[in-house]
Amino acid sequence: METVWRRGGALLGCLLWRTVLALFLWKVCDNQARAAGGGPGGGMDSTQPRFSNSLPTYLPVQCQLSGADSAFFLRESNQEVMRNGSLSSRTEPFFLHLLEPGMAAPQSLPSVNCSYGNLSVEQPIPVELLQSPPPHLLLTSNQVTLNWKVKGQVVVPKVGSARPWIQVLFYLVGRRWDEPEPPPPSLLPCVRALVVRDTNEAAPSAGCRLVGPSGICVVRLEIPPAWFTPPQVRKRPPELTLPSVDVYYSIIPVEGAGQECPSIVNEPWRGQSINIGPLGGLGLGGQWSPLVDGGLQDMLKVGPVGLTIGPFSAKGERLRLDENLEVLVPPSPVRLGKTVAFGIYMKTDSNTEQFILRVWFQSGINFLAVKPSNLVDWEIKQEMAPGSSSLAVMCQRKASSTAERLESSSYEVMQLDFEVDNVINLVPTQTLHWSVEYPTGTQTSSRQTEKVSHLYISNADIQGIVPLAEDTEVVNMAILTGRRIAVPVKVVTVETDGQVREVDDSITCSSTDVDVVKVSPNCDQVLVNGKEMRGRQSLAVNFTYLHLSAQLQLTVWVPKLPLQIDVSDTELSQVKGWRVPIVTNKRPTRDSEDDEDDERKGKGCTLQYQYALVRVLTHFVAEPSDPGGEMVYMLGADWQADITHLVLDQLKVEDPRIARLIDGRILIGRDLGITTIQVLSPLSDSILAEKTVTVLDDKVTITDLGVQLVASLSLSMTASTGNYQAIQLTTSATDLLHTPKQEAVISAWIQYSDGSVTPLDIYDPKDFLLSAVSLDESVVSVTNQEQHWPIVVAEGDGQGPLVRVEMVISETCQKSKRKSVLASGVGNVMVKFGAKSEERGVMGRGGQEDGGEMDNSTSEQRTKDGGEWKSNSAAVDREAMRKVSTTTKSTVINRASGGKAASGGSSSSRGSGPSQAGTTTATQHRWKYRGRETVS
Repeated sequence: METVWRRGGALLGCLLWRTVLALFLWKVCDNQARAAGGGPGGGMDSTQPRFSNSLPTYLPVQCQLSGADSAFFLRESNQEVMRNGSLSSRTEPFFLHLLEPGMAAPQSLPSVNCSYGNLSVEQPIPVELLQSPPPHLLLTSNQVTLNWKVKGQVVVPKVGSARPWIQVLFYLVGRRWDEPEPPPPSLLPCVRALVVRDTNEAAPSAGCRLVGPSGICVVRLEIPPAWFTPPQVRKRPPELTLPSVDVYYSIIPVEGAGQECPSIVNEPWRGQSINIGPLGGLGLGGQWSPLVDGGLQDMLKVGPVGLTIGPFSAKGERLRLDENLEVLVPPSPVRLGKTVAFGIYMKTDSNTEQFILRVWFQSGINFLAVKPSNLVDWEIKQEMAPGSSSLAVMCQRKASSTAERLESSSYEVMQLDFEVDNVINLVPTQTLHWSVEYPTGTQTSSRQTEKVSHLYISNADIQGIVPLAEDTEVVNMAILTGRRIAVPVKVVTVETDGQVREVDDSITCSSTDVDVVKVSPNCDQVLVNGKEMRGRQSLAVNFTYLHLSAQLQLTVWVPKLPLQIDVSDTELSQVKGWRVPIVTNKRPTRDSEDDEDDERKGKGCTLQYQYALVRVLTHFVAEPSDPGGEMVYMLGADWQADITHLVLDQLKVEDPRIARLIDGRILIGRDLGITTIQVLSPLSDSILAEKTVTVLDDKVTITDLGVQLVASLSLSMTASTGNYQAIQLTTSATDLLHTPKQEAVISAWIQYSDGSVTPLDIYDPKDFLLSAVSLDESVVSVTNQEQHWPIVVAEGDGQGPLVRVEMVISETCQKSKRKSVLASGVGNVMVKFGAKSEERGVMGRGGQEDGGEMDNSTSEQRTKDGGEWKSNSAAVDREAMRKVSTTTKSTVINRASGGKAASGGSSSSRGSGPSQAGTTTATQHRWKYRGRETVS
């Protein structure tokens, strides 16, 4: 038994060694075939697709958006490779920042157009994805309200018991003011406001409906008299300040055929003492919501309002004329036809015996009289010519004047009365000029400085002003482009009865931080010009009209510096066996070195360098409103915006002898060395971003060619689950041909021995030839044409890996003694006459829902290989595959034709690749950006 076992063991060992030896010889032969330039298909006649869907590949379509002035593709951390891994689809989120005017459902919607080769598909963005952020303005999602928000501002931030009410103005922001039509009334919601002193007690509430082109309404919240009850103190001051109250509001969509506000808008808010719900106070939409940290969940806060006991009215200001005299200017505004009095005060410790007060005033006001206030001490005379607009008042201290000192620092000498004309078109700001003269020889005789006071005239009972902005968020892309971005602003007055009027007269304004945002000279715009230093949340811009002032709160987002340059492969090598024509007069300084003579560059040819894809990414950030807080991200810390199209003119390679950029998006190695890609500032010599790239001395080989046949394209758009501001776009290709003679184009990726993968269509088409052959002429035929990629034509029903594609060295660089095929691959195709494209199950999203259908890495191949596809080049191991994660990130620039400037500076038509007609060059931007206003 033992002898049998030993013999069996020896036999088994022999078989194992024979198997190992056979595998070793197969591997050596395979590697030799690859070294000869045969690639994966050059040394073996496999008809099975070999490219794995575990690689970070995608369908290299070019997508463009119409109907948006500003939009960005996005990259979410750790999600890009997971969403993409199929040659048949491409998934990428995008963000709509600013739509063009006139975008409204159902007449006109922004749309996405994606194309590859001579195929294209266009689809409007679903209207349900073009909605305002929560809380939503509408019950239904059948209208475009993208970026619309409702903002509230307290008109007077402090109220007294004599006028116990709070006015709050609400208006619509985020909607363009240059829209050709005003917003339909059905789109404007209702607003419900509350003023809360204590969340445990009943709170006054009121509601209103936004109306008009700007979507404005004003609510008046009546304050209960009990809230003005003073605390028990022995001596009450003339004006007592009480604890402030807070104003909250909620957005309530209109309901019913009549588009009326629901009853909840005007129902009283109830505290915990009356009909309380199980969780707390009444919140949005009439639902009971819990109280959180003393606030009202589901409601937005407008801000605090101060309460005072007694009349809170404007007090006159004191205008100091010199060290002796000052004028008490009456409070503004002054109604037409009213009389106003200016008090003239003398300092108590002044020894002045005589002075002349001169006043010049405008034609809108008339002098009435001088009323002495201290006849015991002063003798007063006036001089004024009839019809004159100037007045002189002579004052002489009497000899009988007492030297009694008063407790106050000054006392009133006289009062000057003026009357305001009762004329409707009166200039709203009346100016008075004051000066004081003293007798010659006195110490003050030489001092005659003129001072100015203003009297503001209004026929309306204006309570306050409110500055309105088209949007309260500004994205400062001027830092990237050097072009100014401006947001329109206007100021309105709010009267006691709630009337709102736009101010046409002059306004003064100022930014509290010009390093964040600036204002235009006539105060009709807030703007950024690229010279700003930072962003900020809740930055205040001050506005003043007449005697009234108010602040506009803005959030300014800036690109986070330094920008991030994303390069699909930062280490570029020469490609072994791939010889390309030299089109420049001067050859590269570095020759290709191989042991064999025929591996050295031939006459007029040199080895090809790897290409890489380049894009520029950034976060939009702002400093928090509270100093010391963490940076705030516009889209979230995990989301970056692709801003390549904004900085194309500023993208440079520091040393163009080592590497070169084509169209700002494709990096080409040129010679051995290390250099950097830089993004330069358009306004200064500063560097906004920098990335090191290396051109290596070693060589790589092409290990595989992935092939996808594209018979038709389809689009799908859904809301992103990770960010409500993002839309997820998926473009899918199908290899189903359903009509006779229907054509399909080819999409291809190449994999290198260093683990990197790259779409073949970014390479210059003059540097290689792509040919195809049908493996079953009864199902499909192939048309090969010079300077064009092959076209696959449907002939009869059938399916399978039936199209073999070969990548061949350019004809001018071929060597007769050596096979010049660089790589080959097989593409699946399905021909089913009468079928629809939707029947093809391979139209999954992002390669994740293919349901086992063929995706150029068939289930049979996966089973035979025991899992994922593994490169059969000895130069590739698992460690090298780590490079894939940083290689070939997403791009929608379709260079299938190689439509880029050639090495010598010439450009090639996209028609020389898979593109046959109707596609755009790679130099065009995927997204247009015009912004609200851009000025070079």
